[in-house]
Amino acid sequence: MVALVAAVVVAILHMGFLVYMVFGGFLALRRLAWIWPSILSTLYSVYVTVTDFRCPATALEKWLLERSGRTPYEGSFTAHYLRDVLYPAQYETAIWLCGMGTAVLSYTVVLARQRRSVVL
Repeated sequence: MVALVAAVVVAILHMGFLVYMVFGGFLALRRLAWIWPSILSTLYSVYVTVTDFRCPATALEKWLLERSGRTPYEGSFTAHYLRDVLYPAQYETAIWLCGMGTAVLSYTVVLARQRRSVVL
């Protein structure tokens, strides 16, 4: 039972990371130092997506599911929890690009605002 609860906690934190990866850059509107962890999370997401690297959070969740006696899901975290739940599978690339675009937009907004405040 403990392993199953831990697997759920890992899944929730993993989902939170995905939300942060897309929207976290906007936190830098409050404090500029927030931009760096957001940029790193976006770069990490790009790396995980374009390479064969397996996300450690996904591996941990699957291991915990197995320890709890459950059969771990096949494929990636996003394929299991998001594909065909939040968006149709054929739009996965478009959704990912929109997420990356939102992250980059947040950095652009933050840096433009920072630049404007320095000039004024």
